Amino acid sequence: MGDQGATLTEFVRNGGPLRGRALHRLAVSSVAALAKLHGRGTSGLRLVPESVALGNRGQVLIGWRTGYDGAPAEDVRAWADLVVFAATGAANGDAALLPPALRLAVEQCRRPDPACRPEAVDVLRVLLGQSVAAAVASVDGLLSGTHRRAG
Repeated sequence: MGDQGATLTEFVRNGGPLRGRALHRLAVSSVAALAKLHGRGTSGLRLVPESVALGNRGQVLIGWRTGYDGAPAEDVRAWADLVVFAATGAANGDAALLPPALRLAVEQCRRPDPACRPEAVDVLRVLLGQSVAAAVASVDGLLSGTHRRAG
């Protein structure tokens, strides 16, 4: 993966944890890939910081480690750990440092009981829905402020 960009491990070690849009892009891109593969019946993907690279143009590149016998619930747990690592630089970092919507998704994916963890597609919906909801709320706020001044 080195020709395409630094692995997440290298990037965080050399440049520090991801924040803002870069963290959101990593979270959404990787869980979208999980959801797509899970939809095709593929799981046990070993999503780890060494298997994810950040391209020179900000793209997220994933090189799955196959041959691992795991269920989709284990993959979403690995996704949550990956996001926490990206945001904190530590494998067992504190999820409290994440933005609220992302923190909630990570906490759900880290539940001890695998049967209680969400599916990747549901995590993706939450992350995309939160972004859309925030944008709509901003527009609604602007419109209601304009309406009050005009009235």
